[in-house]
Amino acid sequence: MSDQPSRPAAASPMLAALRDGTRDHHAAVERRLGLPDRIRARGDLAVALAALLAAWSPLERDLAAADWSGLPLDRRLGEAAALLRADLAALGVAVDRPAAGSGLDFGTTARAVGGRYVLLGSALGGRVIAPEVERRLGLREGEATRFFRRSGGAPGRDWRDFRRALAGREWSVAERHDAAGAARSTFDFVGGAAAVRPSGA
Repeated sequence: MSDQPSRPAAASPMLAALRDGTRDHHAAVERRLGLPDRIRARGDLAVALAALLAAWSPLERDLAAADWSGLPLDRRLGEAAALLRADLAALGVAVDRPAAGSGLDFGTTARAVGGRYVLLGSALGGRVIAPEVERRLGLREGEATRFFRRSGGAPGRDWRDFRRALAGREWSVAERHDAAGAARSTFDFVGGAAAVRPSGA
């Protein structure tokens, strides 16, 4: 799903806490997703995208509704669920918009930061996954891989904006702890959605 964002020369204490506090969870969700290795046919891609949408849609909804006060960030920074829907449509798969939220606690700005860290970080690895999937399936660039490519977006800029916003604010030890905890829960939520396979898949 993602390459764990590398530490910049002067990583903020919050970013370091997120990276260090989620290393094992990040590795676990990567194994569960199994991208791009699990994608050998168009049906595999459809299953993977549907699983990702089942996680992304409620997470993005909940994060957009979270408290972002005090951070100069768009509350919808890096959203990509619409790209997942477009990719699934390109594969001929109709999807419903889930009514339920994630059930995760993004009740503070710090906890919202933890959730957003996971979703933004995923875009970095997608740039590696997309061309491999396209090669395997004989797809054109961006054909059913808009989510992995973050087509129309600017994931590098989004990550820089996020990193600067974190560095521009003082975070208490408790806030850093809460952010890392929310990030771990977000990784677990994504991994749980990825583990669900349609019957016969």
